[in-house]
Amino acid sequence: MDHQALLRAVETSDCKVFIEWYKRVETENISAVRESVDRLSNKDLCGIWTVFTKWVAHATNSLKENPNLPENDSIMTTLLFMSTMATYTIHNMSNNEPQGLQPSVKAMNGSLKFVNCKKAATSICKMSEHYWKVHPELETFLSINTIQWFLTQAIHPKATLVSVKQLWDMKQSIEKLNALILESSGLLTLFLSAISNSKFIGSNEGQKCIACLFNFNTVIVQVLQKTVKKFIPLATVNDCESLGEIYFKAWRMATEERRADIEFAIQDLMYHAVVACRKPLGVIEGGVNKVPMNKLLFHLLHSIHRQRKQRTVAVLIHILYKPILWRYLEASNGLVRGNALCLFFDAFPFESGEGFEEDEAVRTKQWAIMLGALMDPVPLVRTIAIQGTCRILSQYWEIVPVNIIQDFITCLMRKLLYDSSSADVRAHVVKGLVMMLESRQTHSLLEKMIPLTNKVLHDPNEKVRSEYVFLLTHVQKLRVSKLWEVIDVNQLVGRLAMETSKNVCIRLATLLAPFYCPKSTPEIVFQRCLRLIIDNRLASRKFYQYIDTCVGIEQIAQLILIIWKFLRNHIHKQLQRNKSSQQREETANQRRPCGAKRSRQGEGAESIPNTTENEDKENQDGSTDSEETGNEEFSECSIIGLIDVVCILLSVNKTKFKAPPNVVYWENIKSRFSKTCSLFFRYFKNSEGLRPLICLYGLMSSTSSTLLLSFVKSQLKSLTDEATCKEFSYLVDVMCTWGRGEDLLDLITDHLQGNLMNFIAEKSPLSDTRKGKATRKKRVSFETPKDSKPLLGLRCMAYILQHPYNKKIILRKNLEQIEKLCETLKAVLLIAENNPNRLTNRESFLFVAASLYVKMVLVLACSYKREKSDLKYMESQEKIVGILSWTKRLMENEDLNPILGDLISSAVSSISNLVMIHSMTWEVFRQFLDVVLQVVTKYPSSKNLTLAMNCAYHSLVFVWSERSIGNECDVECESRINLIINCVLECASLVTASGSSTRFCLDENDWSLVRDIVKKILEECHRHRPEKHESIREIVRKMVDTIRLDMMQPGQGDGKKKADDASCQHQLSKAIIAAFRTQNSLAKMILDEFFEVFQSNENETTLVDCVAIARLLESLGQNKGRIAPGTLANAILSFEDCWLTVGEIEKSANSDRVAYVSATITELKKAISV
Repeated sequence: MDHQALLRAVETSDCKVFIEWYKRVETENISAVRESVDRLSNKDLCGIWTVFTKWVAHATNSLKENPNLPENDSIMTTLLFMSTMATYTIHNMSNNEPQGLQPSVKAMNGSLKFVNCKKAATSICKMSEHYWKVHPELETFLSINTIQWFLTQAIHPKATLVSVKQLWDMKQSIEKLNALILESSGLLTLFLSAISNSKFIGSNEGQKCIACLFNFNTVIVQVLQKTVKKFIPLATVNDCESLGEIYFKAWRMATEERRADIEFAIQDLMYHAVVACRKPLGVIEGGVNKVPMNKLLFHLLHSIHRQRKQRTVAVLIHILYKPILWRYLEASNGLVRGNALCLFFDAFPFESGEGFEEDEAVRTKQWAIMLGALMDPVPLVRTIAIQGTCRILSQYWEIVPVNIIQDFITCLMRKLLYDSSSADVRAHVVKGLVMMLESRQTHSLLEKMIPLTNKVLHDPNEKVRSEYVFLLTHVQKLRVSKLWEVIDVNQLVGRLAMETSKNVCIRLATLLAPFYCPKSTPEIVFQRCLRLIIDNRLASRKFYQYIDTCVGIEQIAQLILIIWKFLRNHIHKQLQRNKSSQQREETANQRRPCGAKRSRQGEGAESIPNTTENEDKENQDGSTDSEETGNEEFSECSIIGLIDVVCILLSVNKTKFKAPPNVVYWENIKSRFSKTCSLFFRYFKNSEGLRPLICLYGLMSSTSSTLLLSFVKSQLKSLTDEATCKEFSYLVDVMCTWGRGEDLLDLITDHLQGNLMNFIAEKSPLSDTRKGKATRKKRVSFETPKDSKPLLGLRCMAYILQHPYNKKIILRKNLEQIEKLCETLKAVLLIAENNPNRLTNRESFLFVAASLYVKMVLVLACSYKREKSDLKYMESQEKIVGILSWTKRLMENEDLNPILGDLISSAVSSISNLVMIHSMTWEVFRQFLDVVLQVVTKYPSSKNLTLAMNCAYHSLVFVWSERSIGNECDVECESRINLIINCVLECASLVTASGSSTRFCLDENDWSLVRDIVKKILEECHRHRPEKHESIREIVRKMVDTIRLDMMQPGQGDGKKKADDASCQHQLSKAIIAAFRTQNSLAKMILDEFFEVFQSNENETTLVDCVAIARLLESLGQNKGRIAPGTLANAILSFEDCWLTVGEIEKSANSDRVAYVSATITELKKAISV
């Protein structure tokens, strides 16, 4: 490349001409520019930099004056090319430096803070670094802006690790700065902000950058310590571990003079870790503390503790902890002891570094601390001690003396494993044994001790049982000893049979899988399966319900097929025996005088037709297989148990079987069982095995054979009117699965119509309500039964509506029939209204029929499109209005039948479910609220109060959800919801205060429900901010008034009774307090409203008001639940302000109450450290 072209471009004194030349040359050859500069003489370099200096000065001045102008792109290009030319010049110049180079370098370096082009800024930084290597005296001046730019890029939210590494490459320049320059240049502020950047401190280079700052002076160390402490509450666990790494690297890199400052900073963090709170602080200055402070500080110090393998670090840890840890391990506060113990175990073992005897003394002290902590009175401390002790035994088994090991094991296995005061303690002992098993050195001892713990398998706490089963699984996996040597397998089977926890059942199934479902031949797996069924049939059901978690689908398919083969052979053999026996009887009878022929009349479906000869021949194949040997010892229950197992395996794994890779297994199973369908039903006819067999074939296919369908229908027809859900549920499920809902609904309709006609016939106005059946398409139908079974029909229909799968199928395929059946049942409402004496109990026909009609109307309303243009949807809304009008008419009767009252409550409860899913028009919603209000005012029973509160909550959600999506809301509905809540609170308060009638008092279950509903209402109020909506604020204020009036009851202000005593607090106020106690935001909302009521009062606060506040705060102080200490502290300060407004004359006249309030304030301030 001709360097003369460069000189000609510069001689024009036009920067644009030079830029065009630069771009053209660089495009042709990327190294051509550098080659051109290399060919220039020193005189030429001086000449071009005379011109370059003017261009650089103009560009930098323009950039500083207007840093955000759009035309700055050309300036960035100029700076990029000028900095590149400067770099090439620095490499090429001899002893004589071009005169304009230095001012140009300084100008471009000074403009770094205004440069927004990363490429140009990087080029300027590179130029500056090359220049200060030639002129070391300018390094401090040039490096400040360079470091600042790299640091700004490194802490950018979108920064990469490359930026952090580029900053760390400036390490020598950073170390040459002093504290004054660091602070005056703004670099210190940037470094402090980098501490709160997770990505920056998470990288090794970023940690080193922060660590090197600790080596400046004491003031810088204090500033860094203050910044770290401010950031910790907002940090994550990983952030805290990174901060710990920074402290350790700073200590390792520091001089002896600075190490003392760093050690003091670490010791300060150790102290705060010991006394830290074990619960999140919530909202704090700058953000939200989500992780407990003790956990954050623990992880910070853990980064230092794990370096204790270095002798000097171990000695340092002991020196720093010595004035703190030993003292707080004996503190009176259990939480402080727990924090100290966590740090103690994490930093173990401590070494004094003063000699062998001193180290031994320290070690002896540590054994004593551990043994004492195991017997601590606080369960939390014991659990920490158990976990730490077991970890130490696992890791340091060789250095622990034998007598100490004996003491530890004795305490763990004989005392703490059976600690009746805390299930967590027992669970942690079992976890500790699992931890100890990780060390092979412990196996020789534990293989003798674990068999003595088998009683823990039946611990009343689920968590303990789950951990113990996991321990046994670990023993089996590590082959410490044989499982049957540790515990009897029959115990595990028995536990599985009675276990109610899903988690424990899964772990037990995994533990027993090698015994009862081994990876062996299908014949052996079948034998184990049969053995489990014989030993414990209930356990076998649970085992195969959860076996899919540890056994593949192929093995499950093989087990099903081998069970089918055994069933086929066994049943065929039994039928042959029965046939031979029958033939012998017939031969004997032929020798006798001829008798009357046996009648063959009966239900055709009751006797399954015999199989054809071809089917018999097919089912006979393989009937003499080896697995049939010895099957005579098996009972009939075992055979039924095998069918149960197949049903369970198919139902649990049906989705897996239908996956494309496993379809071949599914088709094979279906074809095998289809071949033996008639054989199985002929054998299990009229026996206990019929139910699981029908369920089995119901799972096989969505269609049915005529033979099987007839049999199921005959079973349904043969049921009595008193049949329970257990007797007909499986038959209904099968019919729905086969898509035979039409036949099922025909049967239900036939059962109901006869009984309804009897009721209608007694009333002439109803005689013409049904004139005939609508014509239906030709299908298989039931014959009209001679005796009506109305309750059976009602129960079957109710079961269909309750079962989601059945309901979905029926509504999709038989919606028209459901609508006709609903119309048929409509007359029940009028019958019940005109004949209330017929409602004798909740199981009577009218009660069940009316409840079912309401549910059917609601189900149909949910199945239609929720649009006003949909006629069926609007008709369903009219039916709901009719039901509500019917309830209003019933409540006009002053002497209401209690059973009829239960029917009203049932109807209102069902309609409230429709409010939940927003399937209701505003007109229907208004009438619903009227009915709820009428129920709670006329019949304020415990059940109705709970129902009304629940309806109010669903209505509140309905109104605000509609408003949130932009729909217009009826203001009148909001006022009615508030009125319902007010009525509930007033009724309950009056009733519980008078105590005149026990029937109104909330029972234990209703009280729990009311508490949960109140909590949901408060959460909804808090979500929509009471200060912005008056209707929401009225609800909160009413609940506050309920508590306040209860606390101000006469005889309760003397302070002699505890605030949580049931005799002091009424049920509703206790429910409200228990509700907002579970969430800090709710408590803050209630307490703020509580004090605002008093502050809004124009008169001075009375002593009775202050006693009420004191009793509430005392109650919260005794059991604050999840209320943050800050919330209670603010409440106490507000309480003091109220207390100052009480008149002195009233105080002097009530010395007992004054003493109670003063003592309460003092105790609360002491407890919460205000």
